[in-house]
Amino acid sequence: MQTDRISVAVRPRAGYEAVDLGFRFARAVFWPLFPAHALVVGAISLALYIAMPGQLWLASVVVWWLKPLYDRVALAVLADALFGPVPTLLETLAGVPRLITRTGLAHSLTWLRLSPLRTFTQPVLQLEGLRGGERARRASVLIGRESQAAFGLLFACGIFELVIIAAGLQLAATFRPEGDFARFWIELAGAEAPTVTFLEALLYPLAISAIEPLFVAGGFALYVNRRIWLEGWDIELAFRKLEQRAAEEPPRASRGGAISLGVLVATLLLPLGAAAQPEAEEPTSCEAPGPEGAGACIDAVLAAEEFATIERVEIWLPKASESSADGEPGWLARLGLWLGSVAAGVLRVGAWLAIALLVGALAIAILRSLRRSGRAGADEAERPREPRFARDLRPESLPADVVAAARARFESGDTRGALSLLYRGALIHLVRGRGLRIPESATEGECERIASEALPPALAGDFADLSRAWVFCAYAHRALPAAEFTQLCRRWSPHLGGAA
Repeated sequence: MQTDRISVAVRPRAGYEAVDLGFRFARAVFWPLFPAHALVVGAISLALYIAMPGQLWLASVVVWWLKPLYDRVALAVLADALFGPVPTLLETLAGVPRLITRTGLAHSLTWLRLSPLRTFTQPVLQLEGLRGGERARRASVLIGRESQAAFGLLFACGIFELVIIAAGLQLAATFRPEGDFARFWIELAGAEAPTVTFLEALLYPLAISAIEPLFVAGGFALYVNRRIWLEGWDIELAFRKLEQRAAEEPPRASRGGAISLGVLVATLLLPLGAAAQPEAEEPTSCEAPGPEGAGACIDAVLAAEEFATIERVEIWLPKASESSADGEPGWLARLGLWLGSVAAGVLRVGAWLAIALLVGALAIAILRSLRRSGRAGADEAERPREPRFARDLRPESLPADVVAAARARFESGDTRGALSLLYRGALIHLVRGRGLRIPESATEGECERIASEALPPALAGDFADLSRAWVFCAYAHRALPAAEFTQLCRRWSPHLGGAA
């Protein structure tokens, strides 16, 4: 990689700061990145949906499994834009065949497909061209400290894909007729409606096209940031800039030559009498003392008064751990550190998975509850709806001859029971025989009003008289004269005979 041509500020960053840099870089190269990625996703999705029209869910699974192929298109654009000129849309599409055959796509679609660090380690296959054991060793070195940010990136992008799909379904649900809004989500939970399946199949490629380039950009930024930490790209670039600056500076006149010329002129102008001065004595030389003499000299210095004070200080120090000869931790300490890091990573991943499973289980429980209530509501909508106080009134629950049974109760002194039979039979006749739609919360007065608006005047008057007699007896505890009861039975006998 030509690090001197990199188009972002090169410095070591924290994991999530690097992810944010990747997102910003993806937005900076939006036009060459997102359209190319969307065209590849759309073309493959359309081909799969046409090939499997009766199994759109299976086609959607294949679209999801082929994500490493789309990621290679996004990574090619990002890498070219980071280390060189930004490629055009046509250049990117023309390079798709090479991305399929020469970037280790088979590895990414098989045993590496479910790796949560997929976009973080993808440059090792695609840009560095490493395979097999070399790739595994290189990936293990790179993962290091960035694994937490890579897991967080995967979780966030997955959530945003679901949000886009849910938002699209919610938008489609708003165009449903009033009263069918909940039924739309019930059909979604049951996956029984072809319209809902088609919407899901349409929205999923759109969600991939919107989020996956950001996912790849974040993983690529983590990869670049890790290499900056390991290889010191920032230091290398700083030295290269210094070297380039030194090479570009114009040659300057040597100050040493001017100084030498000044010294020569001053020497020539000195008085001649200076030459008559006596020559200085030659400096005497002495040999440096040997190791024994140096030790004696040091002892003599330390024996002086200034070094006669001795001070004793006690401090607490940790016990020396097991170490090797070169100061590195021993194998047991290294094993403990490695096991601790592995356990921390497993617990972190387990916590995220537990949260995801909890959210998924809660969503499934809510959808199943909606589905059950929706099915119950659909069953009730298929038959005429009965008022709340008559919900348990079914034709088979009434006697064969309602009027005769009511007369028998009245003669036995049970006036309330007799009117109850007549009133319940009248309600069943209105709902099932006349097709009236009476709300579940309707009161006796509301039922009377609905009947007066929908029934012929004679029948509406008969129901009003029966309703008033029932209300006076049931709530006001007023006795009903026998003549009036006989008149009610005579007027309702033709209708209740048919209902029964």
